Amino acid sequence: MTTQNKRRASGALLILGMVFLVIGIATDITAFSWAAIVFVLLSLLLGGRWLRPRKR
Repeated sequence: MTTQNKRRASGALLILGMVFLVIGIATDITAFSWAAIVFVLLSLLLGGRWLRPRKR
């Protein structure tokens, strides 16, 4: 996967995670909330910026 594709997928997963979180909170169905957590974590992993060591 190229960097541009990872960024696009990361953004899409983040938006999808937020939508699932809102649905989960509004309907009080925990499966949607768990799905939201998974999507947001996948977004962070694909984005990858927080995993790289900082430049000094």
